Amino acid sequence: MLSRKYKSSFGNLIRPLSIRLHNRGVTATHVTATGLLFSVVAAFAYWKGSFPAGGVFLLLAGMSDAIDGTVARASGEVTPFGAFIDSVADRYSELFTFTGLALYYASSPELLLVLLALAGSMMVSYTRAKAESVIGRCDVGLMERPERLILLVTASFFGFMVPALWLLAILTNMTALHRVYYTWKSVSK
Repeated sequence: MLSRKYKSSFGNLIRPLSIRLHNRGVTATHVTATGLLFSVVAAFAYWKGSFPAGGVFLLLAGMSDAIDGTVARASGEVTPFGAFIDSVADRYSELFTFTGLALYYASSPELLLVLLALAGSMMVSYTRAKAESVIGRCDVGLMERPERLILLVTASFFGFMVPALWLLAILTNMTALHRVYYTWKSVSK
């Protein structure tokens, strides 16, 4: 999991851009929708086997996801529904990305890796949301969305997608199981 210090530093870095976007009338919803569109384009690029292009658009989608919250804070429009929509858009973004990869690998054994990575990615988010409805806070584990994006983008640029899918298939599911165990231990005290 990326350290809070790193996330805070990144937030400070993008804050001026977020303020500029807000001053030009761009809302957090616009940024979220743009990020979702970038994910669709990334999925199409992956489907067609253009991994570097997929990586560029996935990086842009990730940057949009990082910026939308700071735009909301700059405008004073942070709402529970906005956080909910952001989370839903993140899940759709991942579904699009993995669908593009699944279409590319549809005729090969790597399709199973894509499906396991997709399942793990969804379960990382799901187990956190469900755990937090029971125990309040559950931010344990290794493979949150920023880490998954970094791994996929890096693999796209440097040509090691299959090893990255292996890592995602294993580590995302381990993270989800870690959250299940953590929640069980927390409620068993």
